[in-house]
Parts: sequence; structure tokens; C-alpha cells
Amino acid sequence: MGLVARVPEVVALDRLRAAAAAGAGAAVLVTGEAGIGKTAVVEEAVARAAAAGAQVLTGRAVPDEGAPAWWPWLRLLEGAPVPPDLLTATPAEGEVPAATRFRAAERTVRALRDAGHLVLVLEDLHWADAASMALLKLLCADISSSRLLVVGTAREAPDLPGAEVLRLEPLAPAAVGVWLTGLADGPVHPSWAAAVHRLSGGNPLYVRELTRRLVREGRLSRPAGPLDVPAELRRLVERRMADLSPECRDLLGGAAALGAEIDVAVLRAAAPAPGDVDDLLAEALDAHVLTEDPWRPARLRFAHELVRQARYAGLARGERIAWHRRLADALGEGAEPAEVARHRVRAAVDPASVAAAVGACRAAAGAAARGLDFAEAVRWYGHAAELGADPTDRLARARAAYADGRLEAAAEDCAAVLDAGDPGLAVEAALVVRGVATPAVLVLCERALALAGRHPRVLAQYAFQLAEAGDLRRAHAISAEAMALAERSGDPQDLAAAVHARHQVVDPFETPAEAYALADRGCALGLPDAELWARTWRIDLHLMAGDQAAADAETTRLSALTDRLGWPLARWHLLRARATRALLAGLFTEAERLALEGRELAVRMQDRAAAGVFHAFTADLALHTGHSARFLDEALALRAVMHEVPIAAAQFGRVAVDAGAVEIVAESWQCLRPALAGLPADGKRTYILVTAGELAASLGDHEAARECYERTSRYAHFYLNTTTSCYGAVARPLGSIASRLGEHDTAVAHLEAAVAMEAGSPPFLAHARLGLARALAARGAAGDRPRARDAAGQAVAIARRLGMARVAAHAQTLVDETAGVRAGAGALTARESEIAHLVAEGLANRAIADRLVLSERTVETHVRNLLAKLGLTNRTQVAAWIRTVSQHWH
Repeated sequence: MGLVARVPEVVALDRLRAAAAAGAGAAVLVTGEAGIGKTAVVEEAVARAAAAGAQVLTGRAVPDEGAPAWWPWLRLLEGAPVPPDLLTATPAEGEVPAATRFRAAERTVRALRDAGHLVLVLEDLHWADAASMALLKLLCADISSSRLLVVGTAREAPDLPGAEVLRLEPLAPAAVGVWLTGLADGPVHPSWAAAVHRLSGGNPLYVRELTRRLVREGRLSRPAGPLDVPAELRRLVERRMADLSPECRDLLGGAAALGAEIDVAVLRAAAPAPGDVDDLLAEALDAHVLTEDPWRPARLRFAHELVRQARYAGLARGERIAWHRRLADALGEGAEPAEVARHRVRAAVDPASVAAAVGACRAAAGAAARGLDFAEAVRWYGHAAELGADPTDRLARARAAYADGRLEAAAEDCAAVLDAGDPGLAVEAALVVRGVATPAVLVLCERALALAGRHPRVLAQYAFQLAEAGDLRRAHAISAEAMALAERSGDPQDLAAAVHARHQVVDPFETPAEAYALADRGCALGLPDAELWARTWRIDLHLMAGDQAAADAETTRLSALTDRLGWPLARWHLLRARATRALLAGLFTEAERLALEGRELAVRMQDRAAAGVFHAFTADLALHTGHSARFLDEALALRAVMHEVPIAAAQFGRVAVDAGAVEIVAESWQCLRPALAGLPADGKRTYILVTAGELAASLGDHEAARECYERTSRYAHFYLNTTTSCYGAVARPLGSIASRLGEHDTAVAHLEAAVAMEAGSPPFLAHARLGLARALAARGAAGDRPRARDAAGQAVAIARRLGMARVAAHAQTLVDETAGVRAGAGALTARESEIAHLVAEGLANRAIADRLVLSERTVETHVRNLLAKLGLTNRTQVAAWIRTVSQHWH
């Protein structure tokens, strides 16, 4: 019979298909419980699409453990007008597996988009593997401008942003009545619709099974009565199979063990009586227990997965084990390794069958890893480890887990490998989890060194972990030892690890020559990952030195390397470098676009550091765009960690200063102040100290501000610019701190230097000129007011051209004040400014006169003038004005 009660859903699918044909592609998910009619709705829509001239491609996920990665896509692409090997994942030399899979997925997306108007149907997505879902998400992220309609079915809607969801609800009693009438041979008593609806819950599969039973028993024409049928479909299926011959039921047990798709040749080879298989399958087909596709007669499937599950659950233990053993033997060479392993594991009951199962699991895991399906590799290596208790299987599972982004699971397996006490395996276990710092990996390194001695790569890993944990003293010594041993061995892998470890402990502000030498060494090793890291280090070093031309040249080399490798990680670093360059040039929209693209790529790579890097960059962007307050609202994660991470406290506090959020500034300073004395001498220290000095000065903690200034003033010729964070020339914040400390000549000197240093970066030049104007106005020496007005005017021009509205407004205020158009600090003479600060301290005119060696009448005249210029009515208002203008200026 035809489709019942699903008109709105079919109309919706028609609408989406027509829109896709016109160039507005879409994705839609048809969802609902098992048996609710998802496939029936899609089949109706597909028939209508085909009638309208659309090409329809179909793939189906299966629950079998042996299904390879991308299985539904592989089946879908069989008839597609695209190259057949799109999803063949062959790693390039030195390429990380994740990059290979990502390239294959992107290649497939491009080919499908270029293929014209297609309707892509992916059934049973609740059984889809991770790789298939990742490809689906990648396609749907860019589907709106294509001519594709993607239709998926699933029991629950997967996380697929932008997809429309059509949730199928149970049939109403009236619709159940239509079902009964359509399936019955004769008249149907009206009482049966409510009775069947009550028993079935409106599930079409249940309705169909109940109706067929009632038809067979000839009860539909009589009034509804007690129906001796359980509500569970499994019981219905068992009763339905009772009408089949015992031999057919036995064969269906083997078919159920074989999987969702039944390879007739394999089933025949495994059957006790191969000659009877075709007749028994025909019996099952006639009973509608099995279904077939006329275009693929060599494969059958159960009418519904629940039917298969019901039959499999009914197998006795011995019967089940025997079928799996025979099926594994029947599959033979050339079969999918995972399919063989599934049957071997389920037949493992004695030493010989256990050994066969372990071997099959290893083969399946290896095949999955080569196909970059690391989740499957983890599972199969896990089966092998549980069956055989061999530590090498735990080590292999750890490597697969690390590649799959499951770092904690990888570290746990590595710890178990170390328990075996094998020195060689201990070294390998300590090196599985790389590039991240965790207490678990630190312990792995210590245990491996105790078992295997001073291995250079383990020492390098240990030094890296110590550096990230803040123990820079030990990290320095151990990284030096790792480097010495690596030099002695000459092994490029040892040297690459040692160079990376050494880079972690070098402060590029303190020893830039060593940092450059390490970058050069990394490029010369001939290893792709070592060169990638080294080129990113070089870009950062050039930015810190203010050599933008050299940074641009190195970015060009990084671009070429990225094109050659095709790694997502390399692409991420390139996007960060380009975003930084755009920010320095004042191209804020482009900088934000590149940063967002980098964050999205990093999330797909499961890079846990991506969020912190993105927050750091957007915090710097907010300094120029005037969105500091918005950043404080959005970056809640950064605020949550600033109690433990000094650089997070420094950055959040700096943005809070710009936003005028005094309470957050104070909170950041409370987190940061105790950590300053023990800051490790690494690449973060100078930024933290400079920023801490600004926070302290803004809060009036002059002692701490002076301490930070004195610890960083020797770095005034550097820039706080890297591909992670851009804050401009060190001289600019040093000048701001000095001005707050009342060292006006020093402040002006720093800010004059900053103006010269920022000639190549318009945004930071605007900030430097505004800072200089404020310092000159605060100093108030002869000629400072016109110089301040000129510097502020130039800041206004640059800021307006770049769209830096907040900076332009502050600079324009200073222009007006120094020109006498507006009351403010810039309108006061140097002597008036000096007296204003003394009045704010609470000194009487006589005390001020004594301190400045003036007559009391002269002081009185200055006080009257400054009150008039500032629009104040009494002396007590001066202190509040001093605090307000100090926060405004700095």
C-alpha cells in the first residue's frame, strides 16, 4: 500500500528539492523511532525527485563492527558522477593521518558540489561512523550555495548545524484505520483502529505486523477483542518466523549473525547444507522476512533491523558460536579485516580460537588505522588486548587513541604498558602523547627514564612537560642534556625532539640569538613537522624584532610548506600568521575573518589550545576596534582560568583597563600579583610583566608598577608581537607606566621611541601618538601643549581612517583640551597641573606655597584659575577629577 499520513513531510522534501535545483542547497533530517516510517517517507520523496529529473544517490550506514570508515558514503558514491577514488586516504610523505582524512573529505565535498543537482540520501545515520558524520558536517557547512539536497534518516537528530529536522510522530488512530483497510482482504470492523493503535502506539512497523497477524487469523471483520500479542516487536517477529520451516529459521540465524547486509555467497559457504540455501532464502523472501534489491541480487537484507536483532537474540550459545566460526572461515582472504575480526572474537572460546581472534583484531585495527579511522583502531586493539593480554596491543591502542584525540585514554594505556617493566616499550609509551602537557605524561616520562635510562627523546619530552608545568630550572638542565645526547646520536628524530624541548625553555627576549639558532636548526633537519614548527618560530621572532618584511618573507615560505604538506595544522599556523599581519596593517575585518577561520579549523582538528589562542588574538583586536567590553562578556572561559594562569590574568586585566572595568582590573591584579616573583624565564614573562605594570599603575600600586617597569625596561627595543598576541612596541606601555609614576621625561622618551618604532603599523602608531600626547600634556613643560595637540591630532586622523572610533574619540578630546576648547587636563598649564595634584592630596594653600616656594597669593590665583578651567566649584572636587582623568587618559 502507499504512504499513509505523511503528506506534510513529503511536501517539505519536495520544497527543499526544488530550492536545491534552483541553487539553494539544503540538508534535512527525517527522524523518529525505529519502525516509524522514515525510509517510507524518503522513498516517496526520492521517487518524486527522480520523476522530476533529479539524480538520486543512496548510502546506508550499518551497525556492523566490520563496516569500514565512510561506509555509507562509499556506497553512495558508487553511482555518482564523480571520480570513484575520492575517499581513498593515502598519506603524503610525513603527513599526519588526520590531515590525510581531512584532504579526502574536502576533495569529496568539492566534487559533489561541482557535480550539479543531486539528491543525496544517507539512511540510518544513528549507526554512521565518525568519519562519515565528519564528512557530512563538512558538506553541510557549505551547502547553501550548491545544488545539493542531502536527506538523512536517524532515530535522533545528530548535531548537524543548519539542517532542517522533520520529526515523524506516531500515527493517529484514524491513520491506523487507513493502514488496516489497506492491508486487509475484506471489510474491517471500526473497533480495530483504536485497539491496534493502543497496542502499537502508532508505530507503523508495529501496526503492519499486528495487521498482518490479524489478517492471517481472519479477525478483522469481527469486533475487536483480546489480542494475545505482546507490545514488543521482537515477540511479533518470533511468532511470524514460527510459520517458516525449521531449516529456514536456522539459516536466518546465520544471516542474522552475518550482519545487516547478507552476502549470499558467504552465507552459502558457511551453511551446513549449502545446496539448500537458495530455496530457504526464497522462503524467507516470500514471507517478507528478507528483502532484496533487483539490481543487487547477490545481497539481501532483513525487512527491518529489529527483525535481524530478534532472530540473533534467539540463537542458542553453541549455535551462535558455531555460526560465527563458520562465517569467519567462509569470508577468507580479501574480506574486510574488521568483518573477519567480528566473527573471530565472537567465536573465541579456546586457545586456538582466541589466538585466531587476536590476530584478526590486529589486522582489523591496522586496516582501520591505515584508513585513518582511529576510533575503530582503538576498539579492535582493545579487543586484542583483552583477549591476549599482550602489552604491545595496549601500546598500539594508546597510539590510536592519541591519533583520535583521546589523550586521557592514551595516557592510561601507556601507564599500563609501563607496568610490564619492558625498557624498550617504556620509551615508546612515554613518547605516545606529544605536544601537550599533562601531569600524567610527566609521570610517564619519569617512569620511563627510571626503566630505560637517559633516552634523548624521553628527556626532551620530560623537559617539555617540566617547562609547561613552570619548572623552568629543571627543564633548562634536562633539555640541555637531551640536546647533548641527540647531538651524539645524530638521529634526526632525537634532534627534532631536543630542539623543540629547548625552544620551550628559551626566553626570546633574553636570548634571541639562541632562539634564532634553534629555528634555523629545525628547518635544516629535513623533517616536515620540525620545519613547520621552526618556520612559525621564525615568524614570531621577526615580529618581536619589528622586522615585518622578514616576517612576510617567512610567511610566504610557510605558505609554500603548507601547500606541499596539505596538513590542517600547517594551514592553522598560516592563518594565524596572516591574521596577525592584517591586524598590524589595520585590516581589522580581514584579521577577524582569518582568526575565525583558524579557530574553526582547529576545532575540527580537536586542538584544545585553539580557544585560548583565539581569545588572545581577539583581545588584541578589541584594543583597536573598541570592543573591549564585549570581549569581557564573551571570554568567560578566560576569566575562569586567570586565577591559575598568569598570562590569562594579564590579558583579561589589560582588556578590562581599556574597557574601564575597574572591578575586573582589581580581580585580575589580585590573581597576578602573587605570581610575579616566580614567573619562569620563558617567552611569556615579558608580556606578563609589562601588562602587570600597567594594571598596577592604573590601580595606584606604584611600588609594584615600578618593579615591573624596572624588570622590563631593558626590552624597550622589542615588540610584544607574535602570531598568538599583538600588543605593539614594548616602549609604548613602558611610557604609560612611567607617566603614571610621575617620571614624565622618561615617559615622553619611551613614547617618542614608540612612535618611531610603529611607523609600519598604523593602528599601533595611532595608540603611540595618543600615548605621547597624554604624556606631553601630563608633563606640561614649555612647548608641550602644542606638541601634545599635534600628536593627538595625528592620532585622530589615523584612527578615523582605520575605523578606530574609541581611539579617535579619546584623541579628539585631548585635541580640544590642549586647544582650550574643552576643560580638561590639557587646558591646564604645567604649574596649574602640579598645584591640582597637590590640592587633590589635601594640602592647604600655605603648604603648597611652602613646597613650591611660591607666595600664598600666587597659589590662590592658580587654584582659582584651575577651578574655572575645569568647571569645578570647590577644592574637594579636585581629587575626584584627578582620579577620573587619570583613568581616562591611561
